[in-house]
Amino acid sequence: MKRKNIVGGNLRKIRRKMGLTQEEVALRSNLSQGYITQLESGKRLFTQKSLEQIAKALNVPLIDFFKKDEGEADSVREDVSEYKHKSEKATSKKEILALLSEVPAQLREHYLTLLRLEKEFWKK
Repeated sequence: MKRKNIVGGNLRKIRRKMGLTQEEVALRSNLSQGYITQLESGKRLFTQKSLEQIAKALNVPLIDFFKKDEGEADSVREDVSEYKHKSEKATSKKEILALLSEVPAQLREHYLTLLRLEKEFWKK
């Protein structure tokens, strides 16, 4: 199964909509043009820090990099409903807190950022 490059594709769309080159995005975000190129093409994975730098440089919300196309909404709904059936045993808050307390601080912060993004995404 081929992995979709949602973040890279959205970065490209946002950049083009703003009329910017990859070089301009790189300069604004203090990243290399090669990194931006590889991120857009899916040859390189993003980091939380790099996405935050790009979002700040482009003045866009971080969540915009994770949005799926409108045509994919039905498949997302299917994925979520399938997930709900698999997770009939809801994970308790205590279990989540226990797991988070066992990981390094920077990893914990990474997961919290992802949870905040998920929360913001599902509000819409």
